Amino acid sequence: MKHFIILLSILFIGVQYISAQENFIVSGKITNENNELLPAVTIHESNNGRSAISREKGIFQIKVQRFPDTLLVSRIGYQLKKIIVRNSSAPLTITLLTDNVALEDVTINTGFQQLKTNEVNGSYVVIDNKKLNQQTGVNILQRLNGVASGVLFNLGKANNNPQNTTGITIRGLSTINGPLDPLIVVDNFIYDGDINNINPNDVQSITVLKDAAATSIWGARAGNGVIVITTKQAKFNQKLQVDFNSDLITTDKPNLYFQPQISSADYIDLEQFLFNKGYYNSSINSYYRPALSPAVEVFLARQNGAISAADSATQINTLKSIDNRDAFTKYFYRKGLTQQYALNLRGGSSNLSWLISGNFGKDANNLKAAYQKANLHLENTYKPIKNLSLNIGLYYTNSTNTSGEPDYNTVSQINGNVHIPYLQLVGSTGDAIATPHYYRLGYIDTVGAGRLMDWNYYPLTDWTHASAKNNIEDVIAHVKLQYQIVRGLNLNIIYQYQRQQTHNKIIFDTASYFARDLINSFSQINTQTGTVKYIVPIGAILSETNSNEYAQDLRGQLNFDRSFNDNNQLSAIAGFEFRSTSNDDKNNYYYGYVQDPLSIANVDVVNSYPTYVTGNYSQLTGAGDPSQFYYRFVSLFGNASYIYKHKYVLSGSFRKDGSNIFGANTNDKWKPLWSAGLGWELSKESFFHVHWLNHLKLSATMGYSGNVDLSKTALPVGGSGTNNSTQLPYIRINSINNPDLKWEQAYQSNLRIDFTTIHNILSGSLEYYHKKGTDLYGETPYDYTTWGEQSTIVKNVAAMVGNGVDINLHSNNINRSFKWTTDFWMSYNTDKTTSYATDAVSQLASLGSGTTITPIVGKPLYAIGAYKWGGLDNQGNPRGYLNDTLSEDYISILQSNTTDGIKGNSFEYIGPANPTFYGSILNEFAYKRISLSFNITYKFGYYLLKPSLSYLNLINTGTDGADYAKRWQQPGDENKTNVPGFSYPINEYRDAFYNGADINVVKGDHIRLQFINLSYSIFKDKDNAALKGLEVYLNAANLGILWRANKDGVDPDYPNTPPVPKAYTIGFRANF
Repeated sequence: MKHFIILLSILFIGVQYISAQENFIVSGKITNENNELLPAVTIHESNNGRSAISREKGIFQIKVQRFPDTLLVSRIGYQLKKIIVRNSSAPLTITLLTDNVALEDVTINTGFQQLKTNEVNGSYVVIDNKKLNQQTGVNILQRLNGVASGVLFNLGKANNNPQNTTGITIRGLSTINGPLDPLIVVDNFIYDGDINNINPNDVQSITVLKDAAATSIWGARAGNGVIVITTKQAKFNQKLQVDFNSDLITTDKPNLYFQPQISSADYIDLEQFLFNKGYYNSSINSYYRPALSPAVEVFLARQNGAISAADSATQINTLKSIDNRDAFTKYFYRKGLTQQYALNLRGGSSNLSWLISGNFGKDANNLKAAYQKANLHLENTYKPIKNLSLNIGLYYTNSTNTSGEPDYNTVSQINGNVHIPYLQLVGSTGDAIATPHYYRLGYIDTVGAGRLMDWNYYPLTDWTHASAKNNIEDVIAHVKLQYQIVRGLNLNIIYQYQRQQTHNKIIFDTASYFARDLINSFSQINTQTGTVKYIVPIGAILSETNSNEYAQDLRGQLNFDRSFNDNNQLSAIAGFEFRSTSNDDKNNYYYGYVQDPLSIANVDVVNSYPTYVTGNYSQLTGAGDPSQFYYRFVSLFGNASYIYKHKYVLSGSFRKDGSNIFGANTNDKWKPLWSAGLGWELSKESFFHVHWLNHLKLSATMGYSGNVDLSKTALPVGGSGTNNSTQLPYIRINSINNPDLKWEQAYQSNLRIDFTTIHNILSGSLEYYHKKGTDLYGETPYDYTTWGEQSTIVKNVAAMVGNGVDINLHSNNINRSFKWTTDFWMSYNTDKTTSYATDAVSQLASLGSGTTITPIVGKPLYAIGAYKWGGLDNQGNPRGYLNDTLSEDYISILQSNTTDGIKGNSFEYIGPANPTFYGSILNEFAYKRISLSFNITYKFGYYLLKPSLSYLNLINTGTDGADYAKRWQQPGDENKTNVPGFSYPINEYRDAFYNGADINVVKGDHIRLQFINLSYSIFKDKDNAALKGLEVYLNAANLGILWRANKDGVDPDYPNTPPVPKAYTIGFRANF
């Protein structure tokens, strides 16, 4: 008891001593360099660890127990300032200086509103104009490659959906059978046109919206993420500003030798073997007279005694010495050249702002194809009265793409599908020569007894007689009316109209192979008189396609943004949106076309006529069936963000979509997509005493967005035709109606930490997300006896899940006269199918090469499976496993692709075919007026099926023979090679097993040097100088792989094609 009384006495005395200490109040205001008051500034007191936040007008108060004390004053985007206070007699005025290398106070454009980082809980990344300009090129989306976390360019993947045009995914996949592309938004509205229409020099920034809280405001089309492109705008009270820049880009010739192929000598030896086996007899005796390779023609001539053995050997040796990649590289390929010029003028007065921007670019690629584009951007904002502004804008693009020379695979083939590696493309002096194309040369030399047109194909010059020109004219016009009702509340009404007209015109003149072949094929020769009747008149042939796309958007939106005292801030929007899109296509064929004076010939496209070579009857191509599509969307939306005490952020959004592509039952239901989020500025709490951490924010969000396949419909779709027996018209149902069809639903939850250390040495964010796709499009069994004669119907029955991590780090490593900064991006993503209705869920072998989505429950959407490899036997035959036993029963092995195959060790799941880890490291160095940056990208944690030897493809199409020289040839070779020996007749099951064996699966992990950029500022901003700045720069892009995990030399991004050629840019920017 005594000790307890003593302890209480000590505590009482201590409390009295503490309470007796005086708390001084230090107050003041905080401004920036422009004397603008700064709210939300953190003031940290050193002696006792207390913190305070400046209020709306920059005013602050903080308790100090004793003097002197040190105040640490910090805010994102400004340099840390230390203030020593010795008394509290007078209010302080503290001025913070802008930190040019700090994490900027970024503006996030969602397409509906512009928000500051402290108002947002969702996941986003903003790429500013400076970052975008570190890469060059005419496609603005390509400049996102390697500079945004969570954004992956899916190279080498098959594209079976015409709505997939970008090859970009954001945070992995959210759909199985729907479109994969993210939603593209340009200046607040959805953009469905050709992305190449957008001038990169007009773009101010790109915001990538990644989680449901950021994307759900876009509703049923935002499940794949949203890319918001914001173009440059003028400001009020802005002096005339003129920007001009010019780029000259040159690209190397593609490297045809990067992809190995069978040597000409080996290929001819194989042809000799096949000829002796009679493989070509059916072609030789065919009344179709298909083209034979030059070597087979020599073998046939020798067999028939037309040439001697010595002549045959000489000709064969000559052919073996030819690699037609040499001639193609020398006579076809050129260095590509691109020129771009851009001019931007903008200015404004107190009630008027204006912008005029123009761009012209021309490109000649490696095969002389020409691309030319002109852009014009006009913006005008006028304030006729107080509180009212009117904005009118126009964006016009006109581009023309003209064809050039044919690609290598086209001219090196016979019969349209057989690659001949030694096919001579040009004469010994570089002159045009005829090569076998569709018919044997010996046949077409004498066919028609000279009465028909020349039927030879001349690969070097034929392209000059076939001109394809594609012209796109794109117009976007908008009117925006904004009225401020009261302080903090305004009304926006925006209307936008878009029209994209595409005119595709292909002219095959009389000298083109296409025209000569078609004219000859339908020609009829009178054997008695020798006269020729031309069903297809001699002359040019014109193929013409016209496409029109229209979009109209009307949006009404209320915007509210007010602060109530110093503790409450509310920002909210609510509105409606109507969107209407349509497109129509028409195509025609014209024969006997003459351009000047314009005329065409009448031809019979109804009746069938015998073809000259075979006598089979065929029809001429006439006008195609026109097509028209109409889509209607109506939406209600809302979004709100509430901030309490500058520390706690509550956000939410909703959107309801209806459309004519959804089923009636869906449109009758009110089920909005929504999101919710919480944010906590932990660093602004009084108990936060981590002195080296300037800013720390925690955020959590969850919500739903959607995904829509515009090719789907809730109505039955049929195709018309004519019954051959009755000659009566009919309609066959191809797609059954589903009144319950609706958008796919994508759920996503997101946890995020944002931080900035003292002096902004290190800043960034760390995010974890979980995705769940439900109501995904999938085929499900259907009772075909009900109606429609279809065994499956597309319903919202599939599901998938995904998880991932995004890391963004920015470090200021050195910040003196020599500056060094680093940006590090890393993303981790996995996904798997959780539900699918058809039998595909058990067909594990259908995983295949991983180039297409295969919905196998429990496996990634892009995945690779392979047959277990058991090596070669002493006869060069590949071996697999069947019920854990080595086997050469290829049919049974191939059939063991179910779960039993896994258990029986025949087939195995290898892993994902998409990178699970990917990102980049961008380093920037600056010294005085010189800047150097380079970007290294990486992809890890995935597999690919490398190209392998297929004897079936080799003898049928001349492809997949690169490993032919490595094949097993004699006993003992099985100890030094895994390539099976040649066996004839070809066993296609043997081939299929080897091509799908795990021995051909390699890791896709690699590191690539994306670009290097070097710039020099010749002239920097000076007061009253007409020339504000002049910068010249050099850029090198697509510089190749620095490291790869596989030892086979396979480029994981381009396993079956030559890599993108290196590109070099020289350019300058001038500001006036």
